[in-house]
Amino acid sequence: MANEQRSRDVSRRGVLKGTAALTGTAAMAGTAGAYRDELDFPLPATQNDGEGRTLSLLGIVGGWVGVAPAEVDGQSNPTLRLIEGEEHEIVWTNGDGSRHNFTLADEDGEVIESTDFVEEQGESTSLTFTAEEGMSEYYCVPHPVQMRGPVELVDADEVHELRVRVEDENGDPLGAEVFVGDHHSFSNVIARPSPSEEQTEESEAEETDPDRAMGAEEEAEETTPEANQTAETDDDQSDGGEAQDNGGGEQEDPPAVARFDMLEDGEYDVEIWTYGHERITDTVTIDGSDREFVATLSAIEPGDPTETYSMQLEEGQWVGQSPDSIADETNPTLELEAGETYAVEWENAIGRHQPEAESRTYEPLPGHNFAIASGGETNQWNTYVRSDFTDEEGATQSVEFVANEEMGVYLDQSQLDAVGEITVSGGGGETTGD
Repeated sequence: MANEQRSRDVSRRGVLKGTAALTGTAAMAGTAGAYRDELDFPLPATQNDGEGRTLSLLGIVGGWVGVAPAEVDGQSNPTLRLIEGEEHEIVWTNGDGSRHNFTLADEDGEVIESTDFVEEQGESTSLTFTAEEGMSEYYCVPHPVQMRGPVELVDADEVHELRVRVEDENGDPLGAEVFVGDHHSFSNVIARPSPSEEQTEESEAEETDPDRAMGAEEEAEETTPEANQTAETDDDQSDGGEAQDNGGGEQEDPPAVARFDMLEDGEYDVEIWTYGHERITDTVTIDGSDREFVATLSAIEPGDPTETYSMQLEEGQWVGQSPDSIADETNPTLELEAGETYAVEWENAIGRHQPEAESRTYEPLPGHNFAIASGGETNQWNTYVRSDFTDEEGATQSVEFVANEEMGVYLDQSQLDAVGEITVSGGGGETTGD
C-alpha cells in the first residue's frame, strides 16, 4: 500500500479518442466537461495488465467526478467497482483549488486508507491498496457530504480476462489502440528482459557474491548434453508470453496483447487500429470464461501524393506556405479528395515552446507534431494520422496519408488552438470539420 504524490502536467487537455499522445482516452459528458480541461496526464486504460484496476477521479467541492475507466466517466460520486483481493490504484486530481483528500472507509465509517491533502488546483496524487472485505465507501474529509461515493467489491472468480492479440499480415506483433465496448487499452508487446540485461544482472550478482560465481562455474562443468537438451525443450514449450526459439537460434518476437478485465458477460463491439493500417471492427462474446481474440491489421500503402501541402507551425497556429491557395493563411483549410494520397510537409518554428499560466507547474512538453482527426467536439475526435513529436526549432517533417471521409481537422497535439479544417469530397459526399 502506498500513498504516492506525483507531479502532473496540467496544461489544457484535449481528449483525442484513439490517441496515445499526451492524453490517453475517454469521451467526457455531462457536468464534468468544464473541469476536464484541467487534466493533461495519461489516463489509465479501462483495464490494465491483469493486476486489479486503475481508476481516475477529479475532486471538486460539488462531488467527485469520474474520469476513467469509461464506466465512471462523467459520473458524480461514481460507484468504484474493485476486484476483491487484487491491488488497485486510485489517481485523483484537485479540480478547483480547494483542500481535498481521498479516504476509503468501512461500513462504520472507520478509515482504512487515505491520501494526503491536496490544495493546489491541477495537482494529482494516488493511492495504491488491495481491495479487501469491509471496504464500503470513499469520501473527502473536508467535504464528506458532497464528496462521498460507494465502493462495490467484485468477486475475482466473476471477472473474465479478454486478451486481444494484434498482429500484422506477416504475423508479427503490432502495437495498436484497442476498444472493447466502452473499454480502451493498447496492445503492448509483452515485456521481457533482454539478454544483455539478464547478463548484467547475473554479473552484478556474481560480483557481490563470489561464492555464487564459483558455484555457477562448477555447475556448468557438471552439466551434461542431455540436461542442455531438456532445458531447450522446456524453452520451446513456453507460453506465448515469452520469446520463442524458432529452431535456428533466433527468438520470435513476443505477442502484442491488450488485456481487459470484463466484469460482466455479454457481447461487445471491438475496434482496433493503428497508424498506417486498416481499422477493423468485430464483436466478441464473454460468456462465463476467459477469451482470446486475434486481430490481423492490413497495412495501407499510399501511392504518389496527388498534392503536397507545406506549412509552418507557430505559437497557436499553422501558417500556410504552399501551394499558393494556402500561402500566408492562418490555419488554412485543406481540400482533399477521398481515396487520394497527400503529403504534408511542415516546419517547427517554435522549438519545444512551454505554455504559460499563473500558479501552474508544467512538465516539459514532448514537442510538437502534426495530426489529422475527425471533426466535432474535441472530446470525441478519432485520430487517423499522427507524426512523431519534435522539439527542435527549425526541424521539418513530411507525412503521407490517404484521405478518407471521416477526416475533419488537422492539429498540433501540444497546441489545440493550432487547428485547421479539412474538407473531403468524393466517396459519397463532402465532409467538413464542422
